[in-house]
Order: sequence, then structure tokens, then C-alpha cells
Amino acid sequence: MLVLAALAALVLAGCDKEVKPVEGKEGGRVYLGGLFYQVQLSRQLNPKDVEDSFYLVDQPSPKSGESYFGVFMRVDNEDTDKRVTPIAITKMKITDSKGEEYEPTPVSAKGWGYEPAPLGKGAHSPIPDTPADIGPIRGGLILFKVPLKGLDSRPLVLEIEGPGGKNAEIQLDV
Repeated sequence: MLVLAALAALVLAGCDKEVKPVEGKEGGRVYLGGLFYQVQLSRQLNPKDVEDSFYLVDQPSPKSGESYFGVFMRVDNEDTDKRVTPIAITKMKITDSKGEEYEPTPVSAKGWGYEPAPLGKGAHSPIPDTPADIGPIRGGLILFKVPLKGLDSRPLVLEIEGPGGKNAEIQLDV
């Protein structure tokens, strides 16, 4: 009887705590360094497409056998009282199922890129009133160049290196 009471207390104690995962799928959220990260959408980008051309301003044409790949990220500070700066793109990469890694490239298109600015409690990124915030995807662009063969090596996973060696992974829906 005492063991059952202890188990029930443990279960009930866990009910009040919100689960903050560090692994997830596109559309879901992961918690890292006091912020929630959510990939709104990920997809191959076509420089000849009207919408995509806005994201790829001043980017060179991809090499033969290579493609631009966009990850559109939203970041929320829901529960940290102090201002927290989201993780920079230099701490992110995509890994394919064969272990190949792809580093992000800076976005030149003003207002569309993922821009980590300090977020107070209740704030979000993309920065309000920027094209990335008011556009249809509502996420800042993290741009990658990925070989076409890499797009076939699924799943693709966005890895985010967090503070203190804690990392998060988001499986992308390619």
C-alpha cells in the first residue's frame, strides 16, 4: 500500500510540469536555452519561382546538382523573465541519413532571414512587422545549400547546438 501511494505521488507530481522536449518533428516545438523553437516549414527553394526569388535576393545560382533549401523558424519566449537571444545560425546544421552535414549560409534578403534578437517574456521571432513575420510562413529563413542527393537521404534533421552542451533536433518534413 505504501509503495502504491509513493507511485501515485510521483505521477501526480509530474502532472504539474510542462514537458519541454529537445527532439521533435517539423511543426512541433523544442525547448532550448529558455526558448521554444519551431520549424514552421522546410522546403527546397527555386530561384526562378516568384515567391522564392524574394528569399534568394543576391544569392548566386546553385551549382549543378545542388539546391537551396529553406528552413523557416519561429522562436518564442513564453516563460523566461529575462531577455534571451535565440541561437545563431552558426550553431545550426542539417544532417542527412548518411551523416552528411550542411551548414547554413547567410540570407541577404532584407527582412526575410532568421535574425536572433533578444526576446523578452511573451516576445517572438521573426521580428514583428518584418516580411518574415507578416508573410505567409511566419518564420525567419535559415538558408542551406544541399546537394540533390542529400535531399534524397532522408530523414533530414536540423540540429541546434544549445548552451551548456544541450542540443535539440528537429526532423524536417522534406
